[in-house]
Amino acid sequence: MLGAQTILATAAQKSRARGETGAIAVDLESDIVARIATSAGIPFVVMRAIADTASLTLPPAALLDLSPDGAPKLGRVLASVLGRPSQVTALIRLARDTRRALSALAEPARALHGLVAAA
Repeated sequence: MLGAQTILATAAQKSRARGETGAIAVDLESDIVARIATSAGIPFVVMRAIADTASLTLPPAALLDLSPDGAPKLGRVLASVLGRPSQVTALIRLARDTRRALSALAEPARALHGLVAAA
């Protein structure tokens, strides 16, 4: 797992990162949380599911900043889509893949919660 500081948006960037590091996945958030938890002596575990595979180049609208609550800024997304309508198919595919990835985490998360609660 490569803890990156920026999004690897293109298939070429993802391929280059794999070639340089051997990582099979890139994560922006977990590395920071792991470092903080470790320095504070707090046990830490991460479960991730991948929505944007190595062969996928993210559409421009998917790279826009999110609002403080983590939601897309719909006005900016709409403006991006209107400027480049060809990205609609890729956005729909990414939304579908994101839903699948989140769904794949549900059962393992429940199992982990049960283990932690029992400890």
